[in-house]
Amino acid sequence: MDRVYRSKVDWWMWVVVGIGAVAIFASSVSLLVMPPQDGFPTVWVALAQLLLAVFMAWIVFSVTYAINSAALVVRAAFFRWHIPLDRITEVNPTRNPLSSPALSLDRLRINYRLISGKARWVMISPREREAFLDDLAQAAQLERVENRLVRRA
Repeated sequence: MDRVYRSKVDWWMWVVVGIGAVAIFASSVSLLVMPPQDGFPTVWVALAQLLLAVFMAWIVFSVTYAINSAALVVRAAFFRWHIPLDRITEVNPTRNPLSSPALSLDRLRINYRLISGKARWVMISPREREAFLDDLAQAAQLERVENRLVRRA
């Protein structure tokens, strides 16, 4: 059975997405209420802007991390990462601001290896961090060392 965790969302992310979505929505409404007189295709532009606002909100509410018997599945909008549990090598806390499926800077960096042996990583920010670490440690047979997880050879 999958255990699903939602992403923690920092206050500043709510502000950025909220202001962006409201600004786009207001712009769409103003285009529809007061269209320019030069024959500009306002309906299509307004529709595209509304879709963008919905997409921004969807991203915030769609980020989840599921642990099942075989993999850690990271979902963010239409993106998916399937990380086999036996390929995870280490999990470390980080505040790295690089783009990732994490809506908070209170992050975990999941290091793993592809079947080819190539190292990869993804950063996530589960809202229930301690429970996530405990469940991942148990499912992936990792050893918990303070606030990180390691695979002992």
